[in-house]
Amino acid sequence: MFDFRGNSKAELDLKKGDVIFLLQRVNADWLEGTVNNQTGIFPQSFVKVIKPLPESEAGAEAGAPTYSCLRCFLLTPSGVLTRDVCVQEELTTQPTYKELLSRMRDVFKEDDISINYRDAENDLIRILEDEDVQLMIRESRMQRDRIKRPANQFLWEIYVSATSDLSVYNSEA
Repeated sequence: MFDFRGNSKAELDLKKGDVIFLLQRVNADWLEGTVNNQTGIFPQSFVKVIKPLPESEAGAEAGAPTYSCLRCFLLTPSGVLTRDVCVQEELTTQPTYKELLSRMRDVFKEDDISINYRDAENDLIRILEDEDVQLMIRESRMQRDRIKRPANQFLWEIYVSATSDLSVYNSEA
């Protein structure tokens, strides 16, 4: 139904009209399949399923990898680019600052970036070390009832900005 550009090696690139051979359901929102001699995962909402998976294969098989989704935003002077990044980590995984920074550089193809999160007052807070990641996760858990997310999505979101762009931060004069 729609084109889809994968954000990681685990995700397929799809073009409208592609016929995908379904392999398994990853979770409520994602499927795994093969197209153009490549195998990967993709959001079910981007395709029209012509022949559904048999009921016995509809759930992820035991031992098969599960995928979680991390919502990321690239803040630029021209607007905001949103990406849902599929990762093979469990929702309980707590990444390090360096892991998050490296992942965001790969996703957005930018090197000179800062990673941030929004606090309870909706202010953007720059992440500089592992302790900041822990604080982001703690604050996200406290706000979990305020924001509804899919079951496979991390509670926290990442906001990426150019390191030199301080205009994204709320500052009182």
